[in-house]
Amino acid sequence: MTNFSPGDVAFEGFRLTREHPRVVMIWALFHLLVSFVSATALILLGGDVLQQAENAAEMSPAEMAVFMREMAPAYLTLAPIGLFVVSVSAAAVYRLQLRPMEGAERGYLRFGADEVRLIVLTLIYYLLTIGGVLALSLVAAIAAAVASLAGQGAMTLVGSAMMLFFGGLWLYVLVRLSLAPVLTFDQKRLVIFGSWSLTRGRFLRLFGAYVLALVTVIVVSLLAMVIFAALAGIVTVALGGGLDSVGEAFQPDFSSFGAYISAQTVLYLMFNAVLTAIYYPVILSPQVVAYQAFSAPPEGEIGPDDDA
Repeated sequence: MTNFSPGDVAFEGFRLTREHPRVVMIWALFHLLVSFVSATALILLGGDVLQQAENAAEMSPAEMAVFMREMAPAYLTLAPIGLFVVSVSAAAVYRLQLRPMEGAERGYLRFGADEVRLIVLTLIYYLLTIGGVLALSLVAAIAAAVASLAGQGAMTLVGSAMMLFFGGLWLYVLVRLSLAPVLTFDQKRLVIFGSWSLTRGRFLRLFGAYVLALVTVIVVSLLAMVIFAALAGIVTVALGGGLDSVGEAFQPDFSSFGAYISAQTVLYLMFNAVLTAIYYPVILSPQVVAYQAFSAPPEGEIGPDDDA
């Protein structure tokens, strides 16, 4: 199968969550645990400083530099945690679809060679992105300098045109390389640019599927947030609090464990864990479906693993 409907692909993640509720609950528990670990790191390493973030817009450059320096330990701790969570979550989604017999009892969650390869791939793409941004920034600076010879208007026009071009180029490259994590997982080796040839001539279909999946998850998230706000209001009133305290769930106090833990915060963490458990399959499943469709032999052609 080499053709697929972007609409069908976009909703594949919701089908998975509907057919595997137990797996989704295990993922939700995993993300709930990660939330507590991340909160603990923030409280221990930068809780007092983090409270100043609300006034970040009013900080002077010197104050902002001090703030960033004091928060550096927390950020340096959270970055590896984030990489770990993304790799484990992505591998779990890929494993459910590509190797459904591996680790079903644990919700397909594990940390091994597959996850390490995804982390390495992410770091490689991060470095390539930095290099690409620097190269494009140099080109833009040279073009702006040349255009400035014709006046301010020409420089503004050239700058705006280049921003649009670079934005479109970044989006195009992102979509064309989007199957690299699935390739790396399925082939059990780093595949950095293999997605480029696999997605040749299929940009629009892939882009359409990704946009539909993203829009859908945003709509679902907004609806779920409205439901959560209503439930949080009910719980808060039942506990004798005022409706104005519902907002504490969205802006918790990281100054201490006692200040952080509240009924609203715990309720929000549980809600967000479930939402995150649904988010990953919705966003990542289109990659798997596209990979399976694009790598399948044409109809009527016998694949290398098929019987003659």
